[in-house]
Amino acid sequence: MKNIYLYLFVLVILAMYSCSTDTDTDSLGSEIESIEVASKNSSDKVKLLKAWTSNSSSPVRRRYVRRFVVKIKNLAFQKEVVIHHATYTGNWVDIPLQYEQSIGNDEEIWVGEVTPDTEIYSDEFVVKYTTNGKTYWDNNQGSNYSMLVNIGAFLGPEVAVKIDPQYTRFSGNYFAINADARRNYGSAGSVEIVYTTDGWATTQRAPLSYQRYFRVGYAHYIQSPNQFDIDKWETSVHIDPAVSSIEYAVVYKVNGKEYWDNNYGKNYTINKSN
Repeated sequence: MKNIYLYLFVLVILAMYSCSTDTDTDSLGSEIESIEVASKNSSDKVKLLKAWTSNSSSPVRRRYVRRFVVKIKNLAFQKEVVIHHATYTGNWVDIPLQYEQSIGNDEEIWVGEVTPDTEIYSDEFVVKYTTNGKTYWDNNQGSNYSMLVNIGAFLGPEVAVKIDPQYTRFSGNYFAINADARRNYGSAGSVEIVYTTDGWATTQRAPLSYQRYFRVGYAHYIQSPNQFDIDKWETSVHIDPAVSSIEYAVVYKVNGKEYWDNNYGKNYTINKSN
């Protein structure tokens, strides 16, 4: 019955705008597809874990960055995972994601990134997973996902803290660690890195600092908390010059609880470039 009402609603819209200009028609087409993907049933076979938007432009170059991390159920070897994204031209396009790793429970992580030189993507998107002739959707429970161009991180409901690998790196004899964490009932809590340089024979810890404004471009900043109540955290740790590899995780403590990002039980490893 829901699909019948949706079909009738679309027909009414088409009748109302049948004499529109080309630009209006493009906009109408995008609106209709937005309604269509919102009508899909969200599946537990595919979940958006993290999304990121930023404008990292400079005086000589513009980059409108969008990144995605998605978890899927491994239902078959052959599969396709994409972000189905609206554009400012009135179309919806697919941004392909790539397999990153298996995480147990027969689940996989898929990731993707686009960095166009022009702001071609509008706010709205959903996740689409196709395998065995079937398609599974994560459309934010019928609301579709929506992110402005320079918001920073969105974290899915099951994610409280997530290391940001784009800003986690060696720099000389310092290790910079960067993470996003969800505010819990208005409290920012605290974030700490737990790491080892000797295979966990010894363990060290260092607190991350809350970043009220985090620079992502020549004159562009991410504000904490953002529209999704996500905060940015960062610190740098001095490392002995002889150390070439670090294994680490982060722990987020808030309102008496601990939340970990330890790479699904595998911990993270970063190697110093020669």
